[in-house]
Amino acid sequence: MKINKFLILNTLSIIVLFFTGISCFSEEIEVSEEDIERAMAAYKSGIDLTRSKAYDNAINAFQKALSYNPNMTDALYNIAAIYVSQKRYDDAYNVYVKIIAKNPHDYDSILQAAKISYNRKNYSLAMKYLKYIPYDYEHYEVVQQLNRDAQEMLSAQVNKIERAKVTTANNNKRVLIDKFNSPAGMVVDSEGNMYVASYSDNAIIKVDNKKNKTNFVKDYLLDGPVGLAIDNYDNLYVANYDANNILKVTKAGQVSVFMDKVSNPYFLYIKDDVLYISEQGNDVVMTYNLKSGK
Repeated sequence: MKINKFLILNTLSIIVLFFTGISCFSEEIEVSEEDIERAMAAYKSGIDLTRSKAYDNAINAFQKALSYNPNMTDALYNIAAIYVSQKRYDDAYNVYVKIIAKNPHDYDSILQAAKISYNRKNYSLAMKYLKYIPYDYEHYEVVQQLNRDAQEMLSAQVNKIERAKVTTANNNKRVLIDKFNSPAGMVVDSEGNMYVASYSDNAIIKVDNKKNKTNFVKDYLLDGPVGLAIDNYDNLYVANYDANNILKVTKAGQVSVFMDKVSNPYFLYIKDDVLYISEQGNDVVMTYNLKSGK
């Protein structure tokens, strides 16, 4: 007699119709005739107890049957079905995992494990189970629908997490220093002082370790400062956007034109004594070696 496990796993009342069919996980475990008879007796007792809705006792009977004959898969199917009827989904899931471990081609059990994973909101795990079920499986339309639902819920879950991260980031934003006019580039020197370019004020603002704010550079040469960079000697380089040049400001605050005829310099960066300059007017990035002067 062929047992329709799919129906057993979804409808508890159908369990009692299949007590005559005993299938095996594997041919590997040898069981004596005496233990097979004992297992059958315990199994039938489990069926009777299920009819009487004495589910806990039924589970004990099925487990007793398995102790005599570990190959009796129907006992596990019925235990899982009882757990599902009682909404003990974690217990049911553990039973299906045992079945799948013994028989990776038991697609009914794989589908049930996927369903429980879905109901536990573990959508990625549900999808992992579903991908092992072949196209010719008799209930593949159920597999396809569950996979679509899991993909949709996983996407919504991910989006919710990302929105929560953005909200958390927004809530955790802290204002370090306020009341800047058009703040642009910023750098920190070897002593921990911060320098911020104020584009509209044509100034370089210095913020010390105690958050005191002062005008470090307020010079006629400044004309639309944006990008800033600082070298190993704490010399400051300024992308003077509107003046089309690069300024150099010493640690003492002396200002000079370092590089001329740079079309709308925007971003500055120094690494290994090389000054990188993004020139927006010509859509290029230039380099200048501060040591060699090339």
